[in-house]
Amino acid sequence: MTIGPKKKISQAKGRQRHSTWEMLNIKRMVSTHKVSICKNCGAKKLSHRVCPVCGYYKGKQVITIKSKSKDTVVDA
Repeated sequence: MTIGPKKKISQAKGRQRHSTWEMLNIKRMVSTHKVSICKNCGAKKLSHRVCPVCGYYKGKQVITIKSKSKDTVVDA
């Protein structure tokens, strides 16, 4: 028999742990994997992935990026 968790972990704690882990993985991947330059905006991005700054992949806009300060959508 296995022992289960003693208490329920709140959503905030779980999400906080996930976001920290995700940022560590991104930093680790940038340091070990090849970083390329986005052809649309010129920002650094991981190869074969959508640009996190403008949302373009292979010359097409895949995702729309919202700015953090305003509710406007940034179109590159």
